[in-house]
Amino acid sequence: MKFIEFFITIFLKIISFLPQRLQYFIGRFIGSILYKFLTERKGIARWNLKKCFPEFSLEQIEEILKTNFNRLGESIFEFLSAFWASDKKIKKLIINFDEIKNTADNLDQKRGKLILLLHTVNVDMAARASSLFLPVSGMAKVQSIKILDNLLNASREKFCERIFRPHEGSDFLSFLKNGKANLYAPDQDYGYQHSLFVNFFGHKALTVKFPSILVERTNCEVLLFTLDKKGNSYEASLEKLDLDGKDIETDLIKINSAAENYIRKCPDNYLWMHRRFKNRPEGEKSFYPKNLLRNRSG
Repeated sequence: MKFIEFFITIFLKIISFLPQRLQYFIGRFIGSILYKFLTERKGIARWNLKKCFPEFSLEQIEEILKTNFNRLGESIFEFLSAFWASDKKIKKLIINFDEIKNTADNLDQKRGKLILLLHTVNVDMAARASSLFLPVSGMAKVQSIKILDNLLNASREKFCERIFRPHEGSDFLSFLKNGKANLYAPDQDYGYQHSLFVNFFGHKALTVKFPSILVERTNCEVLLFTLDKKGNSYEASLEKLDLDGKDIETDLIKINSAAENYIRKCPDNYLWMHRRFKNRPEGEKSFYPKNLLRNRSG
């Protein structure tokens, strides 16, 4: 296993040095293959898009879907850049770097910063880019595929002060109390126990309470960081969200609203193939048809 992991790492590092245009060309080709063969995930993504954008025609949905899979293929090389590219190189790719750096520099230095990321196809590049504006730590679950978990950890440890696991919430909280910046992705269904149903694209979606609880306990600032691909470059955004920790549902509405606003502008950059609406309020019928529920892992 160690030999296989070493071989894969060397191979990925070599292809990470291919010219950027060639990387994206190969990535889009890989995306077209994924579009053809990942039929279940494509079905989930198509269903999510239809439900979240009822005003779009079937042709518009299919166009977004195909572009989304192309972006998924490109994201392989974005992950490699997040892993091996220098800070200097990534800075050059962000067309509004100075503007966002100025915003970050003018944040209250005494308060912790909870930097929210979305599950976009380029979430690893977004995480890496965020570290160019603020020293960051992050929370990540253990991946079931050991090689993938090792690669992700090796990548994130290069730019994160610390990687927290989901059971290390108290340490995560302590970092915020000490004025540090932590990354967190709140936009997936983490189950009933620690979540509330909040509207997302007009549908009830289980939304994790953790960000609001952190604000109440640490008085941290909450910001949404996004990274939108523009040709071969990126446009970053660092939006402050007005959470006060006094009313969890109100805070979560603000988070989902900010996420929805970004996704509406860049629908092809979101990871639609996850079952975001898999759990439903008591008595409500399934959001997904039966053929998209056979595999309950996503």
